[in-house]
Amino acid sequence: MKNEIVHIVNDCFSLQAKEDDFMKLLEEKINYLIINNFNKLIYLLYRADINETKLNKLLADNKKENAGKIIAALFVERQMQKIKSREENKMTDSDFEEEERW
Repeated sequence: MKNEIVHIVNDCFSLQAKEDDFMKLLEEKINYLIINNFNKLIYLLYRADINETKLNKLLADNKKENAGKIIAALFVERQMQKIKSREENKMTDSDFEEEERW
């Protein structure tokens, strides 16, 4: 699953990170976007379906923490949820009755 997360993060944030350093690079990229292109960050978080209420609460409760680190962790958490959901809901051909197949 970690490889898939790294791939998703690299695609979303235009990174070329490897497994061992992708969180650090993601945090740096998010901090860069906070300062230099906040609209793009908002767009990426919206596309990833990050819960705005949860994000705002985490940022408010951890004002002294690195915002990039908080957002990166939330982004990765959401991607893991999506992957897990896809795996749980994956339908195979054997899930269909013969007459329901096309």
